[in-house]
Amino acid sequence: MPTADPSPHFPDPHLPERQWHAPVPDTGDTGDPHSRVVIAGGGLAGLEVARQLAALGVEDVLVIEAGPAQDLLHIHSAHKPDQALRTFLDPAGDPHFHRPWIPESAPHYAANAGLRKRLGGRSLYWYGASLPVENWALADWPESIVKDLRGSWRGGGPLYEQVAADLGVDPNRLDRQQPVLELGGFRLVRTPQAETRFGDDGRWYAYSPLDHWRDPVTGAALDGPRGIRFLCGTEVLSVDIKDGRARGVLVRETGPNAEPRRISADSVVLAAGTIESSRLAIQALCAVDPGRPPRLDGLTDHIVQGFFLRVRDAGDAGDGGDSGDGGGGDAGGGSASHGLSGIASGSYVAACEDVVRSNLFITVERPEPGVLLFDVRLTGEQLPGTGSRVTCEPGGAYPWRTTVTANLAPADRDVVGRQHRVLEEVWRRLAAEFGLTATPLAFDDFDHPVRTNAFVLPESIGAEASEGPFTWSSLLGTEDHEGCTLPLGEVLDDRHAFAAVPGLYACGPATFPRMGAANPSLTTLALARRLAHFLAETEAAAETAAETDDRKPHRGTSEAQA
Repeated sequence: MPTADPSPHFPDPHLPERQWHAPVPDTGDTGDPHSRVVIAGGGLAGLEVARQLAALGVEDVLVIEAGPAQDLLHIHSAHKPDQALRTFLDPAGDPHFHRPWIPESAPHYAANAGLRKRLGGRSLYWYGASLPVENWALADWPESIVKDLRGSWRGGGPLYEQVAADLGVDPNRLDRQQPVLELGGFRLVRTPQAETRFGDDGRWYAYSPLDHWRDPVTGAALDGPRGIRFLCGTEVLSVDIKDGRARGVLVRETGPNAEPRRISADSVVLAAGTIESSRLAIQALCAVDPGRPPRLDGLTDHIVQGFFLRVRDAGDAGDGGDSGDGGGGDAGGGSASHGLSGIASGSYVAACEDVVRSNLFITVERPEPGVLLFDVRLTGEQLPGTGSRVTCEPGGAYPWRTTVTANLAPADRDVVGRQHRVLEEVWRRLAAEFGLTATPLAFDDFDHPVRTNAFVLPESIGAEASEGPFTWSSLLGTEDHEGCTLPLGEVLDDRHAFAAVPGLYACGPATFPRMGAANPSLTTLALARRLAHFLAETEAAAETAAETDDRKPHRGTSEAQA
């Protein structure tokens, strides 16, 4: 078993705490701290909204993050590959792992399902996959938003293209890219990944908005984020509602004897992850309408299944090769020369037929000379519905107790079955390539799998005597792709604002009307840019109105005196 790498590779990856924990000044008659825009959550979505607001000239943005602002490196930048993978797939050893909800449908949304409570959040764990939501899923999104994503954004190129260009990835649909790997009827392209590799020990990092403010390799502080302040180690207990409008947030710092306090704001943005944002939204919606049921339906995560396979590669045997017999035998016995002998290590992806609602990923690794490791997986869409939801238990104090219920609808069960058939086809193709016997794959019950995606950890797959294939599936809530509880066009209007709570906004995958099969990060970044423009316009309009009001003569003041 590889030894753990408990400490970051670089001696001091921490930014100065003062840069990320600036005090919020007291202003106004109440003496409450005030900020023009308060963002609840310092992950990918919240940080990107803050960055875009600052770029648009909004100079008073406060990001509130429950976790610390100390270790700000991506896990694959801070750790060697095996330890980084372990931190991602087996989070029990991650000091930032936290699950603030109660799972009612265990094992879904239990075990390894949770948040990464630290500034940067899941942006410091993701693998950079940058795919747009598919057209068949966007068909259920508001037309104005689809136009901005796919058509034209404010007279320029589509948002997808603009963000993809910034990330350095191909924004085109998968079927319009040049395939580099063909396996039967599957034409796979290199997975578009917003990642940068460095050094000679397998380290890399995926994009995080923090990259603009700290060196992603050394962790050294760069120029501070002008116009943005951070309040870390502070939990957002609730949105402060007065006269039916969001007026700020109620917060409490971590630590003993901490007392709740209010921070007032002109606008509040929920960016705390889908389930925590849903809790805050439920509390706010019930404060405006006490008769409203304290729940939000439509919770989704991706439906993910796959298999692992190790094979001997006669085309690259080297000193570790095995000539084999080129024929049947067990799955590990074949070593025929084949068309995949020259395939480069890395991740490849292809879109499945629309009816499968899934993308096929094949990751190829060469753990030792003459050995190929295939990680084959399908990432599919769970449809939003009433069977999966976030529910709160109203109480006298915030935060309210939160439970998560997860169930697959019949249409989702259909996706599970179709994924099985695609995986069978890929396995047959790989078996033919390597001269293996393509015995049928054995799949566990999706709701109670024996093996999950954590099986790829060296201590798990390395302990197996055979070469596979080993099937597995991910429990709902463990892909870190939860969404759809605050859909645009329903709970939110097409400007990302709550229709029932003026002054309150949301961002992140929670706002997706449908998830599609794609990793949500590219769309999250695109929608963050879109929301920032609307917020900047709202703030500019409010500032202009205030200046106009200041110039008006007040009661008891003559026009000459004014």
